[in-house]
Amino acid sequence: MLNRIRPEFGSSIAVFGCGTVGMSAIMAAKIAGCKNIIAVGGNPKSLELAKELGATHTINRREESDIVGKIKNEIVPGGVNYAIDTSGVADFVKKALASCRFMGTAVVLGATGDVTFNIQAELMGDAKSLIGITEGDAIPKLFIPELLDYYKKGMFPFDKLIKFYPFEKINEAFEESGSGKCIKAVLRMDQ
Repeated sequence: MLNRIRPEFGSSIAVFGCGTVGMSAIMAAKIAGCKNIIAVGGNPKSLELAKELGATHTINRREESDIVGKIKNEIVPGGVNYAIDTSGVADFVKKALASCRFMGTAVVLGATGDVTFNIQAELMGDAKSLIGITEGDAIPKLFIPELLDYYKKGMFPFDKLIKFYPFEKINEAFEESGSGKCIKAVLRMDQ
């Protein structure tokens, strides 16, 4: 978000997926000054956290049958400037691209398999861009201190994504992570 996309102040973005990467994208969009930050996910608890972290709008994918229509017709007329898929689900990659406006940019962050789409109708016709980014397109030695500075200023509260478990509760951590009760389970190997 901050290193490659570099959204303009006041722009709009849709984030598909409310896991660790999606939530980080939402926080980064807020840091960048995006006006409309739309979180798309299927867990009501995660969507509430997304609002707390900076999302201006949320869409529950389990309740909304026309996600793209909701984005382009109700929330940001014409579509968003940027969309990010963190889910790795081919259908959401397509929805992310479709939710972009003319000359918008869709980003794939989730490990995704095959995706089939019509190049002219879904990409070239609206002069959109579809890009892939790995590791935040960052130089860790430089970017991690920047993220820690944002954290210290209260702008990147990544600790809200983490729940700690003692190692003997590894099964509980696995279950809660899989069921959406926690975003990022961290096991402690205390002695």
